[in-house]
Amino acid sequence: MMALTPPRPAAALFGTFDVANYGDLLFPHVAARLLGLGPGELRCYSPRGGAPGWADCWPASAVSAFADDPAPVLCLIGGGNIIHASPTPLPDYAGAFARSDFTYASLWLGASILAAQAGTRLAWNAPGVPFPVEGGWARRLRDLAVPAADHVALRDEASRVFLGAPAGPVEVVPDTALTLSAVWPPATLLDSAQAAFDSRGIAQPARWIAVHLNDRYIGGDLRVACMAVNRIAARLQAVPVLLAIGPCHGDDALARQALSFIDRPALLVDQPQGLREIAGLIAHAEAYIGSSLHGLITALSYRRPGIAVARTRMVKFLGFLEPLGEAARLQESWEDAAALSTDLLRPLSPDACARLDQAAARIEAHGATLRRLLAAVSPPAVVAARVALLRAVSAEPAAFPAWSQLRQAVSGAPRPPETAEDQAAILALALRGPADEALRARIAAARARWPQHLRLALLEAEWLQRAGQVAAARQRLVALCEQHAGNPWPAVRLVRLLAAESEAEAARALHRQRLAGAVLPVAVQQELAALLRDPG
Repeated sequence: MMALTPPRPAAALFGTFDVANYGDLLFPHVAARLLGLGPGELRCYSPRGGAPGWADCWPASAVSAFADDPAPVLCLIGGGNIIHASPTPLPDYAGAFARSDFTYASLWLGASILAAQAGTRLAWNAPGVPFPVEGGWARRLRDLAVPAADHVALRDEASRVFLGAPAGPVEVVPDTALTLSAVWPPATLLDSAQAAFDSRGIAQPARWIAVHLNDRYIGGDLRVACMAVNRIAARLQAVPVLLAIGPCHGDDALARQALSFIDRPALLVDQPQGLREIAGLIAHAEAYIGSSLHGLITALSYRRPGIAVARTRMVKFLGFLEPLGEAARLQESWEDAAALSTDLLRPLSPDACARLDQAAARIEAHGATLRRLLAAVSPPAVVAARVALLRAVSAEPAAFPAWSQLRQAVSGAPRPPETAEDQAAILALALRGPADEALRARIAAARARWPQHLRLALLEAEWLQRAGQVAAARQRLVALCEQHAGNPWPAVRLVRLLAAESEAEAARALHRQRLAGAVLPVAVQQELAALLRDPG
């Protein structure tokens, strides 16, 4: 019997769909509606691939798997703030590629190469460019990749400026998530909003406000930000709903900390169940206030008033708001947001709704262009540009070595074998993020591969402590102290753990026994001295 050939997808979408960040995870749903495609007809690709652990998310494969999958008719880049080639600090992407600056580059430069190799059409689905494209290799490759696209749309004027001046027209289309209310009409989200309260043992209130906090925009004082939330909630006579819209950025931990500063009953959604839950809590709120652009976009899509709290130099906020005549909705501090909330959180005016309707119509026109590309033939100039792109990245030696390296990386070429120390460095970076089960599995796999490597064992103990399994972490560190009696680092970690658990005397005794004469960096010596100082 002949093996069945997997169905050929109509479109492939490139973006960050493998991390727990609400806004990025909306784009597959929005793109599928704009294209008129179902789940089997749209395949998503992300730097690492995999699921972020929320419901309602489109499955994503690794970019490097694209070359082995059936070729689509159309490749789409974005949306999201993904058009750059800078290294990423996100722990989720640590080690996704041999070079950190390939992580986001894979989603547009890499996608351009893959589309050219597969002979498929290519369009930019209104992504954002957060800053001028940096790095000589990326700028030069940009000039080859952009003309190889059948259609290029960016989400704001700043992105068009930051991209540069490549050949061919670049359209500006509002962030496509503004049409979310057409994907999930408000009535379809009522049950999700109700379930958010029910599942956490709280009766659904008559009025609530959706609140998102991000530590980049709280001015260094969470208490002050929460006092502003309290004033807004009192003014609107509404229950605050603390939403962790981007756990990949630490929003979940911050929401938990914030709850202690809220002076009224509140709903904590530090572990959202899925995208519809977040969307429902915003769509049916009295208002939204927070530091997520897509939190604000969701509110405006459902015609709810909102305020963004962020720095004006983050061009994506004003890039979205200024064309709508709503620049005042961006405030740089929570105190300013609270002071202006009486005006800014009133129901949207008919003029504001009309401008939103006009923006949505521009997105629908963009969608019509994308649908035409599903059946169109690429112009000769675009075909020639793809040939030039492939010739450049395939040259031996390439004009820039990074070009051929990127081509090999996104095509799934085998990477050089990594060392235990390489893997430990990657996992140490990942531990700056949430200590979740996915990270534990990665650490366990590394430990199985290099069972005698001390740093990996210490990282395993750190994960246990971060995950609240303090007794297991302590037991592991005690064993490592005995197994590596001549190495001071297990004792350093154990002293830190004991001090954190308020076992000061035990920490001092261990320090005297194991670390009194140890050679340690000055910064570590000073840290331990501060931890062990007798407050009396």
